[in-house]
Amino acid sequence: MTDAIQKLNQIQRVFAYDFEGVRYDVGEKFGFIKTTIEMALKDDSLKDELIRFMDERLSELKIIES
Repeated sequence: MTDAIQKLNQIQRVFAYDFEGVRYDVGEKFGFIKTTIEMALKDDSLKDELIRFMDERLSELKIIES
């Protein structure tokens, strides 16, 4: 990404914004999955159902005990 920004900066001005908070990287597969789970856990309409689903799946895989 840095190379692309440098190249773009040669033909036009590039601006940046320094922010505080969580940065989510959805540009790669696992980052997308983690972000989706994080967002679902913050959504009251999805949180409980997601937790139940994950508990069931992890129990089936013998990763955690119910």
